[in-house]
Amino acid sequence: MKFHLPDMSCGGCVRAVTAAITQADAQAQIEADTVARTISVQTSAAPQEVIRALDAAGFPASAA
Repeated sequence: MKFHLPDMSCGGCVRAVTAAITQADAQAQIEADTVARTISVQTSAAPQEVIRALDAAGFPASAA
């Protein structure tokens, strides 16, 4: 899955995003690109579950 996070701009943001997703799925693998402001996620969680977790963490996301 790939998501666009317009508010993700630094390493601290990436850590917060990673923490939010791993709360939904501890086995999730996340690759972040702060320049493009996108993340690629390999997870067993549903896309809507990932979007809800990101939104709750303050990083509204959309499918990219």
